[in-house]
Formats: sequence, C-alpha cells, structure tokens
Amino acid sequence: MTALLERLKQKQKELKLNIENKPKFKKEKKADVFSKIEEVKGRKIYHTKIFNDFYTFGISKNEPTKFFISLRGIFNIEDISMFHLFSLREDDEFIGIYYGIRKLDKAFIVKNFNKKETYTLRKCEYIEFKFKKGSVFCYLNGLHILLKKDRVNSPYYNTLLNIILELETELYTFYNKELSKGGIIPEWIKKRQK
Repeated sequence: MTALLERLKQKQKELKLNIENKPKFKKEKKADVFSKIEEVKGRKIYHTKIFNDFYTFGISKNEPTKFFISLRGIFNIEDISMFHLFSLREDDEFIGIYYGIRKLDKAFIVKNFNKKETYTLRKCEYIEFKFKKGSVFCYLNGLHILLKKDRVNSPYYNTLLNIILELETELYTFYNKELSKGGIIPEWIKKRQK
C-alpha cells in the first residue's frame, strides 16, 4: 500500500512540474482590422473588413489622443476587433462622418447560425471617417437594418441608431467640430430608407 502511495505522490510531482513549465496563457495572433490600405491622390484610405456592428467606442483612458472604435465580428459577435482614430497632426483636418453603400468586388456569404439561414452580401453599408489627409471606411453589415422601413420600431433598430448618434456626438467633440442638430445619420436614413 505504501508503494502505491509513493508512486501516486511521484506522479503528482511530475504533473505539477509539467503544469508549471507550460505558459499560463496562449498569445493569439491579432488579426488585422483593415482589409485594404491604399493611397489615392496623396490621401491614405483605410478599408476595414466587414463587421456586424459596434461593440463600444470612446476616448482611450490611457492615451487621450486616441479615439478607439470596437466592432463585433460578422460571423461571431463575440469576436471583437478594434482600431484607433488619432488626434489631428500638423495640417490635417477632420472633415466629418459620411455614410454610403458600396458594391463589393466579390459576393460575400454570411451564415446566421441563430436563425439557421445563409445569405449573400453583394453590397455593404459603410461609415466613412473623413480627414484632409485620408479616410477610414468602416463596413458594417448591421447598417442595412436602418434602411428598412419595416424595422423602424424594432429594438435593434433603435439601439443601433442611438449608438451611432452617440458615436457622432463623441467623435465630433473629440475633434472639436460642431455637429449639425439631430446628427448626420437621420438625414442619410431619410434619403435611403425603403
């Protein structure tokens, strides 16, 4: 019996050593938020991958010269990706936020596991953060909900609209620029809504 107990204690020590030698956590390779970066007429244009909608945003607490925007993944909303908009440098200027729809180069297949459906994206709505020296195009699949009249009173519609209005307000405050009364997104929705 004592021999068995001794072997168990020895095995326990070996296991503890193996656990201690292993790293505590795995560092995952961060995927890049941007799918394409191009230079057009001296302006640097950043294009994000297609995301579902916003997770959170605001002025970074550690670095107040950065405005961060976190986005939820299109396939898994628990996958969060983030990018920064920096404070203005030298002769750069924040021009504003613009909304639009862009036809995709290739059709994009999206599987919604909650509703057990698959659909194809041929075009995608975007938010453009426009500067004098460049732009950031942020492609969001969730924006198409705002363009459907039958979804106006849905909770997701109202939540997304409030989030975007808050984003506009905070971003214009960050760049010390005056935002038109009521925001920009309601005007775009009014023109495009079907």
